[in-house]
Amino acid sequence: MADFDVAIVGAGAGGALAAAMLGRAGHRVCLIDPAREVGSQFRCEKLEAAHIGALRRAGLLDAIAGQGERYDTIWIARQGHLVERRPRTEYGFDYAQLVTALRESVPATVERIVDQVTAVTPKADASTLTLAEGQALSARLVVLATGLQPALAESMGMSRRVVSANHSISIGFDVAPVGRARFDFDALTYFGEHPEHRVSYITFFPVQDHVRANLFVYRDRNDPWLGHFRRDPVAAIGEVLPRLHKLTGAFEILDTPRMRPVDLVDTVGLDKPGMVLIGDAFSTACPVSGTGAAKALVDAERLCNGFVPGWLKQREITAADVAGFYADPEKVASDQFSRNLSLSAKRLALEPSLAWEAYRWVRFAGSVGRNVLASLRQPHHPHGAARS
Repeated sequence: MADFDVAIVGAGAGGALAAAMLGRAGHRVCLIDPAREVGSQFRCEKLEAAHIGALRRAGLLDAIAGQGERYDTIWIARQGHLVERRPRTEYGFDYAQLVTALRESVPATVERIVDQVTAVTPKADASTLTLAEGQALSARLVVLATGLQPALAESMGMSRRVVSANHSISIGFDVAPVGRARFDFDALTYFGEHPEHRVSYITFFPVQDHVRANLFVYRDRNDPWLGHFRRDPVAAIGEVLPRLHKLTGAFEILDTPRMRPVDLVDTVGLDKPGMVLIGDAFSTACPVSGTGAAKALVDAERLCNGFVPGWLKQREITAADVAGFYADPEKVASDQFSRNLSLSAKRLALEPSLAWEAYRWVRFAGSVGRNVLASLRQPHHPHGAARS
């Protein structure tokens, strides 16, 4: 008998969710990560629809979402105008807070190993894992949830294929209004005004006791504008989003902004028995799409609900079995949606042609139309004044 039914390598969002689900299902599971505590990382900072759906199907939504900052309306703005008040429930989260909440949902029956996996020998009946401190253990299934660290996968003959190098740069920082206690909105998404500015959008949302902003741009890592942003971020934002202040008023940046360049990458050579990759270890997403962490959560939920119970009843977990997970319709739909949105959002922001300019105006008009229809559906006071 193997030491464990499942060994999960990496205790980020996807790995922690998989450990929580499989542990609660009664399987013999270990969760291996060299970091005992979750360090500060500039990654997923809100739960949107796809995250929420995956956590709901995993049975963990209430436990996780309750620790975030809920908001139910998002202002959508373009060209200096508020075009839609979109009803949508989301939760602002610091990434470390999110992963910590997921780790706290892992039952005590799951063995936590604070170490680094240096080698894996995948086999259909039981794979062997070697740890940095010299320990070796075996597991019927190894789940690789190592995020953007490819070394372990590469040691097993897998490789990373770059789909779009230097695809985007994400910038995160805390903000506060100047001269006022709060912004007029709970959350705001403001889209780039012109292709020459190379901006997808900026979004403001609550996280704990402050307001967080994420700015997504399409620029080279050595672009002079990034240096300008580091020196004077408020002025640099005003340069590329000159009408933003009509919605936000004057604001200040409270911390040192963090930047994260992103490449779109796939992993190839996945035909390994007893071994499955999830989340960024499988393929990356552009943060503009808001699907990176959601993709990892969908992967974990589909793997644990749809495949692991059946696999553990078999004598072997073959490469063909693992290929069935990669071909799961819900996983494929999640991956394709993420990749298509990552690519199309860049074209939408940058393409100067008349066709794309017309498409941008169609989206503008669509937002305005939805807002008008929503206001018409609002109940009215007896004297005809619409409720706020």
